[in-house]
Amino acid sequence: MPKAGMAMEKGVIVAWLKEIGEKVEFGEPILEIETDKTTMQVEAMSEGYLLSKLYDAGDEVPVITTIGYIGQLGEEFPHSEEIPAQSVPSAAKTQPSLEAKFASIAPTAGRILATPAARRLARERGVKLEDIPAVGIIHARDIPIGKAVKATPLAKRQADARGIDLGGIRGSGHGGKVFSADLTSSNKGNPQKLSGMRRTIAARMLRSHTEIPPVTLNSEADITELYTLRQQFNQLQGVKITFNDLVVKACATALREFPGINASFTEEGIVHHEQVNIGIAVGLDDGLIVPVLKNADELSLKALSAKAKALAEKARGGKLLPDEYSGGTFTISNLGMFGITSFTPIINLPEACILGVCAINDRLALAADGTVQSRKYLGLSLTHDHRCVDGAGGAKFLQRLAWLLENPAELLI
Repeated sequence: MPKAGMAMEKGVIVAWLKEIGEKVEFGEPILEIETDKTTMQVEAMSEGYLLSKLYDAGDEVPVITTIGYIGQLGEEFPHSEEIPAQSVPSAAKTQPSLEAKFASIAPTAGRILATPAARRLARERGVKLEDIPAVGIIHARDIPIGKAVKATPLAKRQADARGIDLGGIRGSGHGGKVFSADLTSSNKGNPQKLSGMRRTIAARMLRSHTEIPPVTLNSEADITELYTLRQQFNQLQGVKITFNDLVVKACATALREFPGINASFTEEGIVHHEQVNIGIAVGLDDGLIVPVLKNADELSLKALSAKAKALAEKARGGKLLPDEYSGGTFTISNLGMFGITSFTPIINLPEACILGVCAINDRLALAADGTVQSRKYLGLSLTHDHRCVDGAGGAKFLQRLAWLLENPAELLI
């Protein structure tokens, strides 16, 4: 199990892309894993044949733990699984039996040794592997017949993915056959298995909420001129600039002027970061991830927009590299597209502040010449860590940010 980032402690195997006995080329993807941040493919570090899978899809494995072996057919290796006979030359068929391979190997703590066929049969029959009295590795023949669970293939896949025991469900089909719709009603009292990403989000948000004394300041900016400038810029440049791009650019400019906001609290003291690295929260189906725009204050608006779009696309595709979602010094979370007028974003540790971007609303306002005009206002919610950022400091930063959005020519200089 590779260690993708310094903070990674374990990963979940999503799927094997090769079967035992298949040829493997150097650099070829052989499996997909889920880290606490994203899903990624693991490439083969050598060529040969996939000789063994020590863990199945869905298993959570500590980093730097052996999860399989690549070698030459017939080669001896520890922890081996049986290779399909049709894919193994005669020389390979003389290798020791599976029990002989495992005889001198102590099972990993908490790890039940079982063949893929045994695991699949156990799931189909609703049998728990830990309840099977077996010495060494468990084979398909060791799985008791019991009462077979009748379920559609879709229901079986969904139950397996959500950790639902089909054995305890009385289906709506003939003879109690379980359909996918039966899982919804039966799962009302059953917890859904947490993904690695959701578990990490829960832990970090709880830590942030319990460790930080947060204060949220709400303000707004008149972005009528910014709205017009964006339309003109897109027409002239032929580039799709979003309001979020403009907010990121304004934040990058303001953070350079307010180093106390671009900071982190530590027990040794307050750290003022030299780089302005802005994280942009990207919502996913099972959580969110925050890709980071490094040195955002040094990027032009056009370059910033292009890089933000590229990172967001990689995030949604689960292809972000660890360096692309680490090292942030300030985070922006945008819920404006949902009509949210204000909210309390939770700080992304170890950062000191996070900005919530809200919806754009049209309002009538009295102009300097006494006329009534329709203006556009953008809501802004800044949460700051009161251990290192006082209310006045947060308010001044928010005031400067609003001014930059109201005077957008500053963003193009």
